[in-house]
Amino acid sequence: MYYAVDKYGEAYNTIVRSCSSHSSCQLVLFVSCLNVDALCAAKILSLLFKKQLIQSQIVPVFGYSELKTHYDQIDDNVNTVMFIGFGGVVDLETFLEIDPEEYITENAKWKKRVSKRYIYVWDAQRPWNLDNLFGSEIIHKYESIIDDYYAQGVTVVNSLAAQVYSLLSSIGETTLQNLWLTILGTTSLDTAFTQIYNRLCPLLQDEVRRLSPKSTGVKTPDTLTLNIQPDYYLFLLRHSSLYDSFYFSNYVNAKLSLWNESGKKRLHKMFARMGIPLTTAQESWLYMDHSIKRELGVIFDKNLDRYGLQDIVRDGFVRSFGYRGSISASEHLEALNALLEVGEAIHDDGISSKDEEDETLTEQENKSLKLHKRWLSNFWLSWDALDDKKLDILKLGIQHAQILQRAIFNTGVTVLEKKMIKHLRIYRLCVLREGPDLDLYRNPLTLLRLGNWLMECCAESEDKQLLPMVLASLDEATDTYLVAGLAPRYPRGLDMLQNRKPILNNFSMAFQQITAQTGAKVKIDNFESSIIEIKKADLSPFLEKLTLSGLI
Repeated sequence: MYYAVDKYGEAYNTIVRSCSSHSSCQLVLFVSCLNVDALCAAKILSLLFKKQLIQSQIVPVFGYSELKTHYDQIDDNVNTVMFIGFGGVVDLETFLEIDPEEYITENAKWKKRVSKRYIYVWDAQRPWNLDNLFGSEIIHKYESIIDDYYAQGVTVVNSLAAQVYSLLSSIGETTLQNLWLTILGTTSLDTAFTQIYNRLCPLLQDEVRRLSPKSTGVKTPDTLTLNIQPDYYLFLLRHSSLYDSFYFSNYVNAKLSLWNESGKKRLHKMFARMGIPLTTAQESWLYMDHSIKRELGVIFDKNLDRYGLQDIVRDGFVRSFGYRGSISASEHLEALNALLEVGEAIHDDGISSKDEEDETLTEQENKSLKLHKRWLSNFWLSWDALDDKKLDILKLGIQHAQILQRAIFNTGVTVLEKKMIKHLRIYRLCVLREGPDLDLYRNPLTLLRLGNWLMECCAESEDKQLLPMVLASLDEATDTYLVAGLAPRYPRGLDMLQNRKPILNNFSMAFQQITAQTGAKVKIDNFESSIIEIKKADLSPFLEKLTLSGLI
């Protein structure tokens, strides 16, 4: 069954009725633990249910096998389950081995059959698995049409946090805090799905104007405000120097090719043209000349067009925490991503001597299990970073984000200087086998961060070919490669043109078909279906088959 936006309130009332009449927990929320949008959506829902005095359990999960394990363990009396950030692309009834008749009971009062458990799916990925919407019997009648629908490729069509906010709007529960969480979730899509952010941004700006109280000019230590202010495609400007924010910006790096010496010279000439000495630009933003900071927007407007950086200034969202400071949505997002990727420590193999090993598993399986446990720990750290009172965690995330971006930049420069990106006619290929930061790319989020950096550079390169990319990184601990398939990328600016259709990711279906054809040892367990794990020895024949398949 599908709920349109105008029916969200109806579904919510059903959940409240079924969960609020029990003293025990009747509601379980499974959340994709490597997805900022899902994290924000789950946080909004948890605050909403808490306000209604409804007990709920949050269960972060990494992939489908972990979901199956945790789902099988929930109590039989749980009547409502939510999947946030996944579930829409698989046949849940088959995957979870659900017997519908097992949950059907007769209601004597209403004289009809009702279900003892309902599963609600919040998932913005497409294509949908149509069995979940219509039932398998109807689907089988139109198999050929549906096969074409599934084969068209995968994309994201909306923000999960924005969908949840639509629910809040329908029941009159919108607040500045929930709006801020929605803004963070939507902003997380800006890099890979710019058209979604551009579509939702004006709506979010209208909500900010509607909910923000009119300024009285009086600021107190506890004043929490949300404002629309100029923002920049620069990296953590308020938390570094003007020079570093340019230098480590994906957008600026791709436009100016900062990875080579000529690009650095262009950057220095640009600062000279703007009338900003390098010594001033390299000062901390906090202590930089206030006259320059006040005129920065004007300086950019006058000088950056000639460098192709005319879109560097845009309207953004800034949250103020009284006297404790302020942060923009893009900066908060960088901190959240860093916490999800590395948690409390940057270089940590995820293996603790305090953790007992499962003797029934191999050494490689134990290492993989402990790595997943660390990612769950990272999820809860990021969850806490959404709390207005825990700014210390947010500051830790910003520090980690700066270190991570430097690592991404160094790896990216190495890849481009050594010409490690190979053109295989229908896609680009980059394989990482060594390097000081190789262990970072065991996390799919960090691998995608590097992939986005490289794809932006390719989009602005001289050939400007709209080619997808396969990015693989060796995990020496498990003797496997983590492989990500990335859709082609339009150059920044062109992706905002009207009638520009979103580019679909064809790797999800291609990876599944090649795995079935080759019998390679491939693990397809991530909620992001274009990310797989493959044995080291199987990578070359797998890629060869992929190149010749014509599926991309």
